[in-house]
Amino acid sequence: MKIPPNGKIKGVLTKHYDYRYTRPTDMEEQSTQSEVAQQGPPQASSFQTPAKAKSSSSKWVIIFIGLLILGGAGIFFFTKSSGEAIPSPTPSFGVVPIEEKTNESTPIPTKSPEPINRETVSIEVLNGTGISGEAKLLTDKLKTLGYSDITAGNAETSDNTEATVTFSKTLSQSVQDEIKKELDGFYKTVNIKTSSTQKSDIVIVTGLRGNQTAKPASTPTPTASPSATPTPTASSAT
Repeated sequence: MKIPPNGKIKGVLTKHYDYRYTRPTDMEEQSTQSEVAQQGPPQASSFQTPAKAKSSSSKWVIIFIGLLILGGAGIFFFTKSSGEAIPSPTPSFGVVPIEEKTNESTPIPTKSPEPINRETVSIEVLNGTGISGEAKLLTDKLKTLGYSDITAGNAETSDNTEATVTFSKTLSQSVQDEIKKELDGFYKTVNIKTSSTQKSDIVIVTGLRGNQTAKPASTPTPTASPSATPTPTASSAT
């Protein structure tokens, strides 16, 4: 719009609006307050209360179910752990468990006894008690075991109470064990010796057996007359 030079605008109507605030009177204000009091406080809409109640009840149901589940799981694991051993976890990622070494001793193989060739073993049996027939009795017993090279005779002494066996140092241990076992069951006491000079492989001097007693010493008989008496011949006690 162009403004004429004289500053006047023709044909334009202008309106003037006067906005003023007018305070309500005391009567109007009291009337408004009474209407608000009669209406009462704003009430919640009917659909809000059931929603809150439903949400609260759902919350308690979920909590109750959760407690039941936890209680059942606890009882299950408690009874299972008390009745069964917990298996050890299986190693993963290719880890091989280290086995504990036990102190088990390796059994030592028993050495088989050496074979005995009794026919080649030489034995000498000497009567050391002075009791007749003791050397022959032991000789017969050794022959039943398979020994055949046996000689019998009298020992230098005839009052031995203990038997004595002397083994050659070159004699096998199997033969020694067999002879010792046989003599231990035959005589009261057996003394064991070794020698490297004796000719026979085994030399045995007899002793007392079982309930045997030593032979009493012989007493000289008085001479009846001064005449010479014939000399008695020595008897063998073998």
